Amino acid sequence: MSRRKTKIQMINNHPSGILSRNEYKSLVKSVVEEENIPVTELNVIAVDDEYLRKLHREYLHDDTYTDVMTFALDETGEKEAEIYVSFDRAQIQAKQYGVEVAEEVARLIVHGLLHLKGYDDRTEKERARMHELENEMLRKYWAV
Repeated sequence: MSRRKTKIQMINNHPSGILSRNEYKSLVKSVVEEENIPVTELNVIAVDDEYLRKLHREYLHDDTYTDVMTFALDETGEKEAEIYVSFDRAQIQAKQYGVEVAEEVARLIVHGLLHLKGYDDRTEKERARMHELENEMLRKYWAV
């Protein structure tokens, strides 16, 4: 079976510059490959709370803060996608969970990737399954 090549871009639209770390790109590549996520181009974009809240309001009609949003840009099976991560929210959650901010950003990226794979988190059971998979992927591929 031939592996598709995924073009991955890490884009910092937040002054933190957090996505400049090579570990994130490596994490994305590993998860895309292991989960066989059908994506040919992927942009992971760090933004602030207000920007992501605006997207949340515009696309999900929910005027609340959120930590990550995933967009599949086409529906052909081989797709382009974007994952928006709120660095502000990651900082808050890292403090809440007692982890490094970089690890919380990594978790949010993995969460977005799992949404691209088709996982959902609308019910408690689905959230638990996604959290289990996030932990597994971080154990395997987040060695920071």
